[in-house]
Amino acid sequence: MPKPSLRDALLDAGFEALHAGGYSATGVAAIASAARAPKGSFYNHFHSKEALAVEVLARYGQRRRLDLLTAPGVPPLQRIRNHLDHLGEDLAAYGYRRGCMFGNFAAEAPAAAPAVTAAVTAALGRWRALLAETIREGQRAGDITADVDADAAAQLIVDAWEGAALRAKAVGDSAPVDNVTALVFDRILSVR
Repeated sequence: MPKPSLRDALLDAGFEALHAGGYSATGVAAIASAARAPKGSFYNHFHSKEALAVEVLARYGQRRRLDLLTAPGVPPLQRIRNHLDHLGEDLAAYGYRRGCMFGNFAAEAPAAAPAVTAAVTAALGRWRALLAETIREGQRAGDITADVDADAAAQLIVDAWEGAALRAKAVGDSAPVDNVTALVFDRILSVR
């Protein structure tokens, strides 16, 4: 089996460190140390912490399972439920202490790292757009209320979820995300 590259080791270490500690509190030295690499070798693979963070955010985005929102053969409302359940399970896997990396970085909005802020904004925008389209599909199928604007509902769900993930991180349990999930299905999307 081939030995993992140092670049991959730095990405893995950066993913863990940035998810656990956030952008501002995580330094290149800590990432290099966790990857068992000299600090100087970091710059052979990434021109900055910001460049590494953008790649880490892309990797994190793959774990968010946006594909659940477009799963063929699954009713739209169930796709939304499956997706939010997945996100909740991801938060639970870390004891609710890490939160959502997108939300964490958005809350920091590092002024010295505009590419990080742009990557977070784009990722949240993709999520909102896919969610809105899934809501529209559910509305056409009659499973989701037609009384709600799909784009506004999707934005509200994204914003509420990110806020709940931050609260779950603060309190260390699922209550905030459970409340948002109940609100989404019992009030925002329910057929009245």
